[in-house]
Amino acid sequence: MEFVTLTANEFDDFTKRNFSHYTQSKTHYDYRNENQHDVHLVGVKENGAVVAACLLTEARSLKFFKYFYTHRGPILDFNNLNLVDFFFKNLTAYLKHRNCLYVLADPYILENIRTATGEIIESKDNRAVVQLLEDLGYQYQGLTVGYSQTSQIRWLSVLNLEGKSEDTLLKEMDYQTRRNIKKTYEMNVQVRTLPIEDTDQFFELFKMAEEKHGFTFRDQDYFEKMQKTYGDQAFLKLAYIDLNELLTIQQRKIDELTQNLNEVLGDLEENPNSKKSKTKRQQLEQQLNSKQKKQKETATLIESDGPVLNLAAAFYIYNNHEVYYLSSGSNPKYNAYMGAYRLQWEMIKFAKEHGIDRYNFYGITGDFSEDAEDFGVQKFKEGFNAHVEEYVGDFVKPIKPFFYKIYQFLNKHR
Repeated sequence: MEFVTLTANEFDDFTKRNFSHYTQSKTHYDYRNENQHDVHLVGVKENGAVVAACLLTEARSLKFFKYFYTHRGPILDFNNLNLVDFFFKNLTAYLKHRNCLYVLADPYILENIRTATGEIIESKDNRAVVQLLEDLGYQYQGLTVGYSQTSQIRWLSVLNLEGKSEDTLLKEMDYQTRRNIKKTYEMNVQVRTLPIEDTDQFFELFKMAEEKHGFTFRDQDYFEKMQKTYGDQAFLKLAYIDLNELLTIQQRKIDELTQNLNEVLGDLEENPNSKKSKTKRQQLEQQLNSKQKKQKETATLIESDGPVLNLAAAFYIYNNHEVYYLSSGSNPKYNAYMGAYRLQWEMIKFAKEHGIDRYNFYGITGDFSEDAEDFGVQKFKEGFNAHVEEYVGDFVKPIKPFFYKIYQFLNKHR
């Protein structure tokens, strides 16, 4: 085996053929290499063939040193302990020559598959690889719960699409989720892709989510940079509704109900004692009153808020293996139009159309109690029939142990 620097094309070919995270992509590499000059492609070859690959980025640390991060890498067969051992030993040597203070590795290794409520369905035995990495000086950060500001989320909510039709996927969702998606069609909710110039429309809705949940995550520049970094693999989607079109749809339904009611009233004139016709008249009158009330509400909303409402927006990235739902926001004033549900369904269909078998709803805390800070988010994702995947977590390797202790001390006393 040989530890090598990979070309962008070698890396691209390997990541497309082997399951990997969106951060491990040629698109990511090309942008950072051109604009930030802080990215490395390394790997292992055996008999001329690539058997391991990893995109690494660097950042300044303690002014004089560099911190390296593996971005859900490396990509390799972690059951092949000889390969794991060879890669990480050689990675240490590589980093020592690049003034590295420490490296953070968070390999895309599955620890447990769970139900949406946290019950373990299947466990993976990672003890051997964890022990090997610890023997190589990698400090295991453990099975953490909650969100982190310094590393990728360890708990993901994932919907398996493989071998399932759209009808099957809908049938496997819970009743309310399926009903909410259906209602978006009845209300003519639409979805479009926002150009990068309209990122502010997404960010306005995203800020509403931050205010609702009481957190501050990213600024608008971050989302613009992410779109530039991942190019055609990343986009913002906006769910919106044209209320003038909705008025037309509502009027069409009112006309239909009125016609049906007139027919029933005609039947009652001929047969005033018909119990069936009386019941039908009552049902149609209730439906007609409801539709007329909704139409008035729509007309009033046009006067106060304008004819087009931005309901919800989300940021997505995809690769050959997964579609990732990463960030979103919505206007709570317009929750009745179910924009968030339509967004998810449109992107699930997008995954199916592109032959992608995993729809990744992305992070949850791993706290499955009703007191969890993301309990509502978990229930939303559960409604689509998503399961939970728990990953092995982070490993930190001090390359310069003495200075790394100084770094830890300074961080602790800030």
